Amino acid sequence: MPIIIPRLDDPESASPDERDEHLMLLEAARQALQVEWTETMAVAEKDGDHDLFGYPSMVAYLKHRMGMAGGRAHRYVKNARAASRCPATFSAWQNRQISGDEAELMFRASERMPDKYPDAEPVLLEMVGDGVDETKRILDYWKSEADPSVLDLEDQLDRRHFDVTRRANGMVAGEFALPQLEGETLLAAVDSLKPPPADSDRRTTTQRRADALGDLARSFLDGAASPMVGGERPHLNVHVDLTSLGGTGALHETTDGIVLDPALIDQISCDASVTRIVFGPRSEVLDVGRKTRVIPAALRRAVGARDRHCVAPGCRRSARWCDIHHKTPWSEGGQTRIDNLILLCRYHHTLPHLELFSLEDLEIPGRAAVRMGERSI
Repeated sequence: MPIIIPRLDDPESASPDERDEHLMLLEAARQALQVEWTETMAVAEKDGDHDLFGYPSMVAYLKHRMGMAGGRAHRYVKNARAASRCPATFSAWQNRQISGDEAELMFRASERMPDKYPDAEPVLLEMVGDGVDETKRILDYWKSEADPSVLDLEDQLDRRHFDVTRRANGMVAGEFALPQLEGETLLAAVDSLKPPPADSDRRTTTQRRADALGDLARSFLDGAASPMVGGERPHLNVHVDLTSLGGTGALHETTDGIVLDPALIDQISCDASVTRIVFGPRSEVLDVGRKTRVIPAALRRAVGARDRHCVAPGCRRSARWCDIHHKTPWSEGGQTRIDNLILLCRYHHTLPHLELFSLEDLEIPGRAAVRMGERSI
């Protein structure tokens, strides 16, 4: 029975209910087309139609005759083959008992265990159909029971890795694979540092996850559990000359020789420990001062007690995860007094040093607010 969908001529002027109904109809039509496509593809592949047109495979036929990307062509062919191999699963999809995404999950399970899937297919089809996430969970349980080697922990240990590189633009990039337990532990830790975004938070999910990973690393280095190295807990150590604190110096790099942007030096100097080292004309060390905090612990507690959380609009990041920011920069002579200090989370602390934020006092005594600048964040 054909699906007839009246065209929505102007989605802008349509009501939300009208757009919702139209999208539901479009999705039903897409599912019907996908079912017909898969069924036709299965017959065409079985009969070798691609040979008649001079192509070595059905994938090549789809790529060259229909202009498909290779990945999509491979996926279509795999689904067509699986539909022929699993007629009951395809029938459930055809009769809208399961969605196309659920059918694809089941097709992949049949590929993984071709000898065991046919016997389990009727039982699995009775259990699935309540959404992709639930279908995946059911299939994961089935696969782990049918073949314990699916979760081969020894293989996971052999394949674990964490590769990292410093890019020419200063970013640190990498790729990692963790065994299941360690991976889930990492996700739990990162998710705990990624609270729901405020209405004004324009970061993407991946950007918020990256910020949470940075908070996780900083929390470990600040915490008592971090190991002692050279008599003190490890931190990011930065070497600057005196003029660099004003943004004009020649030296602004890490201990490993990684050159940092002067704006980062300005940001770090807001809330860091400082050690003075005096060199002679032949680079001999003449004097090493004691390490001191830019912001004493008592003053830090006072700012935290006053602000309670990041003062950026809508941000409720607790004081534990915030830096202390000098409204008038410390490097420009701004005093380390409570009326010149505010709490900003690491993300919002970066923005004023990149001139993406403007700061403006409120009329509430002792408090400060952050007003968005003209540039978008």
